[in-house]
Amino acid sequence: MIASWGLVGGDGVIGALERALAADRLPPAMLLTGPAHVGKGTLALALARALNCQDEPRPCGECRSCRRIARGQHADVEVVAPGGICRVSDHDHSRSHTIGICAVRRMEAAAAMQPYEGCRRVYIIDPADALTDEAENAFLKTLEEPPPAVTFLLVTERPARLHDTVRSRCQEWTLPPLPVADLAAWLATERGVDAETATVLARLADGRVGWAITALDEGDPLEVRRTQAEEVGRILASSCADRLTYAQSLAGRGGAEPVNALNALDHWIAWWRDLLRVVTGAADRITHQNLIAQLRDDAKRYRPADVVRFLHTLVETREHLRRGVNPRLALEAMLLQTPPAEGSAYDS
Repeated sequence: MIASWGLVGGDGVIGALERALAADRLPPAMLLTGPAHVGKGTLALALARALNCQDEPRPCGECRSCRRIARGQHADVEVVAPGGICRVSDHDHSRSHTIGICAVRRMEAAAAMQPYEGCRRVYIIDPADALTDEAENAFLKTLEEPPPAVTFLLVTERPARLHDTVRSRCQEWTLPPLPVADLAAWLATERGVDAETATVLARLADGRVGWAITALDEGDPLEVRRTQAEEVGRILASSCADRLTYAQSLAGRGGAEPVNALNALDHWIAWWRDLLRVVTGAADRITHQNLIAQLRDDAKRYRPADVVRFLHTLVETREHLRRGVNPRLALEAMLLQTPPAEGSAYDS
C-alpha cells in the first residue's frame, strides 16, 4: 500500500509520474488536485525530490539532495504559500490568506536563474487557489513561456477556482483518497490501531490518510469526535446569546488564522451530512457509525429541507473563512441560521 515514493496510496498516479520522469516527459507546470489532507503536498515534495535526486531509483530518499528537500533546506525547492514578508517591499503579509503579485514577481525573478545546487528549480504553490486575480494574471505570462530547468507544482483541492487559462497550461494530476477498507488495514498494520477503531477512523477520514494521521496524533479520535458531537448538540439546543458567545470563543482560538474555526466547520459539516442521510433513510452510509443512536435521536427533530438548507450555510461559511472573512462575523451569521430543534431554547 505504501507506494515507492513513500506515500500511502496513490500508486496509479505515482506509477504514471515515474514513467513520465524516466522518459523525461514531465511538463514544466503541473496541477496536483484532490481532497484536503489526501497527500497532495506530500506528493509535491516527493516529486521535487525525484526531479533533483542524485541516485536511483528516483527519489531515493537518502542522497544529499533528497535529505535537504525533506528538511526544507534545498536552495532550488521552495513552497510558495500565503503569509510572510515580501522581500521586495518589506510589506508584512503574515496575516494574509492569499498569495499576492509580489510573491509571484519574486518567484519569477528567481526562476529565471539557473539552479544553484540541483538539477531543477521547483516551486510548489500551495494552495494555488490562494493566488489573487492579479497574481494569477501575472503568473500566466510565466506559464506561457516557462524558464528552462524550472518546474511549477500547483497544489489545490479546489481547481475550479483557478482561471481556465492557468489550468489549461498545467498538466492535471488527481490524487484520490484510499478505499476505506485499505486505509483501515494500513492504520491497523502500520499504526497499531485496533480493527474496530481503524474502521471507524478510516470512514471518518473518507480515505484521506493525512486526516487520519492528524486525528491520531491529536489523541483518541473517537473520543474527540464524541466530544465534538456533544458540542454540536449543546450549541443547537442553546439560546441565541449562547450561540454568539460560542462563535466569539471559537473565532478566538486560532489567533490570526481561522484554523480551529475551519476544523470545527469540517466536523459540523460531517455531522449534518450524516444527519441528512439518517433523515432520508440512508443511515447505512453515515460516517459516524459509532454515534448512530445520537444521530437517529437528532433526526427526529429536523425536517430534511432544514437540514439541506443549513448544510449549504455551513459550506458557504467554510468558503468565507478560507477567503479571509472575519471569523467571528462569519460564525455568528452561520449560527443564527441553525434550524431550531424541538424543545430548544432557541425554538422557544
